[in-house]
Amino acid sequence: MTLKKRLGMLRGVYGQDMPYRDPHTAAPALWALRHSSNCEFEVSVLPVQGTTSWRKGLEALAISLYRQKYSQSPTVNFGRMPVGYRMSTSNNSKLVQAGKRLRGGLISELEQSHLPGISPLAELQKDLQSNYWCGHQWSDWVPLTLAGLTSLAKNSLGLYRIRSCYQPELIYIGQGIIQARLTNHLGKVQNPKTEQGQVFANAGILECSWVINNSWVPHQRLELENDLIAAHLLFMETVPNAQFLG
Repeated sequence: MTLKKRLGMLRGVYGQDMPYRDPHTAAPALWALRHSSNCEFEVSVLPVQGTTSWRKGLEALAISLYRQKYSQSPTVNFGRMPVGYRMSTSNNSKLVQAGKRLRGGLISELEQSHLPGISPLAELQKDLQSNYWCGHQWSDWVPLTLAGLTSLAKNSLGLYRIRSCYQPELIYIGQGIIQARLTNHLGKVQNPKTEQGQVFANAGILECSWVINNSWVPHQRLELENDLIAAHLLFMETVPNAQFLG
């Protein structure tokens, strides 16, 4: 997708009603900022050659360098909203048929998207397989097998990483309900129908490690996940092989 087309997806920011979350997920929050302050927006671009994964990795690095400098994320990244506004839903036929497509707007209550982001826990660090990478306290590495995941409580939330044994780089970095997410990846290893599944299946013996923190809200986990992807790109000069493949 070209830069011109991607930026064109933000035209709804200047509409009378808050735009939906797609085609651009940041549009509702930008609309809310303009609605509350009557501000104007400017844009700066940098054309980048390479794969989609490479561009997304550079985006993660740019955001994390910003976070390192200012101890916070750019205002509307990671699904955050200005206080006093509720985000519109996505816009697709499934939501329309279910009667769940809704435009956001002014509200009086406080929502999770209004909560502050989380500052980086440490500088971006090179030792991406250590137990203290980027300021976290990681679990020991265990095999990515059903037996290896038995020590995880079902509803544990946090961050995780996957590696191929004896390789210096990581295969994947993720966040969410850790056991469910890792079990999903294990299923892709055993039945590799997608490009990401092929990467997992061809990586050899896989191991995983995690950080549990049930107090992080979703956008905070996304911020910290972004920092980890950025650190991997900064020091390994590549994103994890299965990252950004869906």
